[in-house]
Amino acid sequence: MSDNRAENLFFEADQLIDENKIVDAKEMLFDLLAEFPDYGRAHNHLGWLYNIKFNNYPKAKKHLELAVKFAPDYHAAYSNFAYLLIDMNLYDEMIAFGNKVVDNSIADKSTILNKMGQAYELKGEVMLAFKYYKQAIKETLNNKSIDAIYASVNRIKGKMSFIQKVKLINQ
Repeated sequence: MSDNRAENLFFEADQLIDENKIVDAKEMLFDLLAEFPDYGRAHNHLGWLYNIKFNNYPKAKKHLELAVKFAPDYHAAYSNFAYLLIDMNLYDEMIAFGNKVVDNSIADKSTILNKMGQAYELKGEVMLAFKYYKQAIKETLNNKSIDAIYASVNRIKGKMSFIQKVKLINQ
């Protein structure tokens, strides 16, 4: 019975987000968590709201960590957390998170690998960034994602030294 109530509240909050009723959605998600504190999907949505709509990274991080913990079968939590870690410039944490979850059958492998590539690129480690971008391409079927990752590959090639480019040819 209570699982059904949690799902209904979550669905209503999700609809409010779709209707851009962000404050109402946030309040409904808090109401849901007051009753069901371990409802991971609600933590995911709150984390996403705090990152994207409210630009409150500490609150976003807290909720997305709880989403991954309480809803390990919910793929969106992994992707949202990866995006947040890059937004927060937590590159080493993104790489560690990626290494931990990339082989998880639930996580979107392409997104995780792409974010790992971005972390390495932003750290100035262009060869590792290239490696992860290439792996991300292999893991996606989405044409827009492929185009975006190819743009990253081309950007990273532009950042490589002549010697690094030669190393790519010899691999």
